[in-house]
Amino acid sequence: MLRFIAKRYAKAQYRLKQEVEAATNDLNAGLASRLAAEKRDVVSRLNAEADEMEARIKQVSELEEKGFYSCENGHESMIGDLKGSDEWVCSICHEPAKFIKRDQMTGQEKYLSDKERKQAEKVAEYKRQQAKAEEENAANGEKTAQYFRGLAENNRSVAERVRRL
Repeated sequence: MLRFIAKRYAKAQYRLKQEVEAATNDLNAGLASRLAAEKRDVVSRLNAEADEMEARIKQVSELEEKGFYSCENGHESMIGDLKGSDEWVCSICHEPAKFIKRDQMTGQEKYLSDKERKQAEKVAEYKRQQAKAEEENAANGEKTAQYFRGLAENNRSVAERVRRL
């Protein structure tokens, strides 16, 4: 009788251990999936930021070629308002504005403009590289989740086999 009870108890305890391990693996799989989804969101955000930067670089290049007015507050406009003699003001905030055009820039201004553009291009490229690394991390996270789901399924099948003994 004691042996029968011990056998039932050992069987139940082993099944419980397998089910607890399966539940733990399910939790790990869920966590890995959630982290992978968060990384994919980061990838989307980084790519969007890089796209915005590249669009802005292109826009500034076009503005420099065509010419534009820029005020001290950073507003850029294709038109400026003439105030008095030869003084242009911003059409938005009415602060003094300067006409900027690539072929009218000094060598120093061209150098600074090119330097800023190259720095912005480097930042955009860095964001693309970060996005690629995060994409790889997300893919690895999905593989990890699949691995844990497989372990959980294996634990459940072992528990079911023990139940049938």
